Amino acid sequence: MNKAREIATAIARQLQDNGYTAVLAGGCVRDQFLNLEPKDYDIATSATPEQVKAVFKDDLALAVGEAFGVIVVIREEEQVEIATFRGDGQYGDGRRPDSVKLLNDCDPLVALREDAARRDLTINAMFLDPVSGELYDFFGGRADIESRTLRAVGDAAQRFNEDRLRMLRVVRFAAKLGFTVEPGLMAALQKHAPDLQPGRIVSYERIAKELEGILLSKAPVAGLELLMESGLMAEILPEMLEMVGENAVQDPIWHPEGSAWVHTLMVLAEAAKEEEKSFEFMLGVFLHDIAKPRTMSKREEVLDGVTVIRVSNRGHAEVGAEMAKAICKRLKLSSDTTHRVSEIVRMHMQMHDFNDPNIRRSRLVKLMQRPDIMDLIRMQHADVMGTGRTLAERQESSHRGFYLNLLEELAGSLEPSQRLNAEALVTGAHVKEMGFKPGPIFRVIKEAALAAQHDGEFTDSAGAAAWLTENAARFRAMTAQEIAAHQSGEDMAVAVRVGSKHCC
Repeated sequence: MNKAREIATAIARQLQDNGYTAVLAGGCVRDQFLNLEPKDYDIATSATPEQVKAVFKDDLALAVGEAFGVIVVIREEEQVEIATFRGDGQYGDGRRPDSVKLLNDCDPLVALREDAARRDLTINAMFLDPVSGELYDFFGGRADIESRTLRAVGDAAQRFNEDRLRMLRVVRFAAKLGFTVEPGLMAALQKHAPDLQPGRIVSYERIAKELEGILLSKAPVAGLELLMESGLMAEILPEMLEMVGENAVQDPIWHPEGSAWVHTLMVLAEAAKEEEKSFEFMLGVFLHDIAKPRTMSKREEVLDGVTVIRVSNRGHAEVGAEMAKAICKRLKLSSDTTHRVSEIVRMHMQMHDFNDPNIRRSRLVKLMQRPDIMDLIRMQHADVMGTGRTLAERQESSHRGFYLNLLEELAGSLEPSQRLNAEALVTGAHVKEMGFKPGPIFRVIKEAALAAQHDGEFTDSAGAAAWLTENAARFRAMTAQEIAAHQSGEDMAVAVRVGSKHCC
């Protein structure tokens, strides 16, 4: 028995010793039967909040939700939530009950059943006495765990009308546990999906949290398919419906698997295999081809004497990055998360071509120094592995090995000035000494100098000074328009070729 369980059991025993009923409730009971380690332990009791505080007067007891009958007891840095048996009143806003009815003065079995009846799924509506080991399972949660089925407590439509977020919780639990959704529950999802009303009934912040749980679950593909099948996808990410529309066709050579939606799910399945993954990474993977339908064009091409309809999606990475930003903003995600997600989308095509031997070393260094480089490497690998091409073709297209070797090589360069994150030999002070005034030209000169340093044009301070002297006239001759173009990247050589892979 782990420490958290021991403390929860001791707290329940202390309540029982004081004459109250006390049982473990909800997720921790479910997880025990699934052989999972619970994230936390909750206790349901016949004691009122005031009685709970009196029993635990020697502990830190916080009234975090006393109006709803909830007290949190902190013992040895473990938090245990203790809630009085309760029944919910009306749900006026479709999210939370307008009031609760504490059931501390009725028969404990009657109170337990009524408390269970207000919960969403049968697997979350069980209670367990940790002292005696007795299970209270009024709605068949244990049997549903054994059959790996999600079933509503009572009438599914009523459960959803009480709290619309429960619809997304069904999907998250299905993805997290690998359970199937019982037909009646599925029918209720499909009927009531439009009632979710994002931003009005259910906040986008809560939707984002549920989406995070789905994407980081052990079966994200199953969760996303359920979102699409239930109609919930149309409510939270309507852009995704285009991925199964008439413009979602892909190039038959690069993507024999079919639509952009099928490819996206295959890529997500590959990404889910990664040991290290974040919400930002998985959301970037999910959205990486979101602009394909909006950039799709067709052409005829003769291959081996046969006319084939080829498909192009030129510019979909750039368009998709802007769409990803808009989606992240709608979901109220942080600016950092938004940047990371949109950069995965924007960069995913370029990552297919950085193995070109003609690319300057300084460009590779700049790429490898990106804080999100591992996400980009994982994205490229998942993108090529998540297709219907042969295994040999997919493995050949993966640049994971190339990039990891490149990282090791650049980090261990024999010349310190050329290693990853090496200190710049040309500083702002050096530029100022050459007579340049602080301003946009400073950044232009410093970036050009750092690129020259990594390309091996100089390796020490003396060489840096000589390089700056040799190139000073060129920088002084730059116009304001040239400086601005340099800052926006317009004057820099294209790092990758835009070839036949623009469909990927």
